[in-house]
Formats: sequence, C-alpha cells, structure tokens
Amino acid sequence: MYGFLSSANPLPGHRLELVFRNGSTAVVNMEPRIRTLRFARLDAEAVFASAKAEGDKVVWTDGKTPFAVYCSELLDAMMMD
Repeated sequence: MYGFLSSANPLPGHRLELVFRNGSTAVVNMEPRIRTLRFARLDAEAVFASAKAEGDKVVWTDGKTPFAVYCSELLDAMMMD
C-alpha cells in the first residue's frame, strides 16, 4: 500500500519514530497517551513493539486484533506535547 509513511519504529519509553517517504522523521512520545482509553492497548511492550507503517496509518497488533491510527492523529498528539 502506498502512502506518505515509509516506516514506524518503536523506541524505548513508548516513543514512536515516524519516517516519511520524503526522508523526514518525527518522534512522537506516546507515554502520556497510553493512559487514555484510546491508546491503552499500547501499554504492553509487545503490542507497542509491533508497530508498522501501512500507507498513512500506523498499525499495531496484539496477535489477534489490529489497532490502527492515522498519522495525522499522531502528529496532532505530538504537537500537544
């Protein structure tokens, strides 16, 4: 699937590096968000580590159910830090 995300790389401390097709990167601190209902599933290290870019979304899985978030939502969250 083609999109503007090249990869999503989980980093220590529930941070997520987004790599864009144009070579730009952004690091989103997800730590404050995993305490919310929307992102609570990402608290488990194994789930957070499963992040991968799919088009314009980042998708995580717990082995059963995928959880997708659009890149624009992650970038908005980054701007609130």
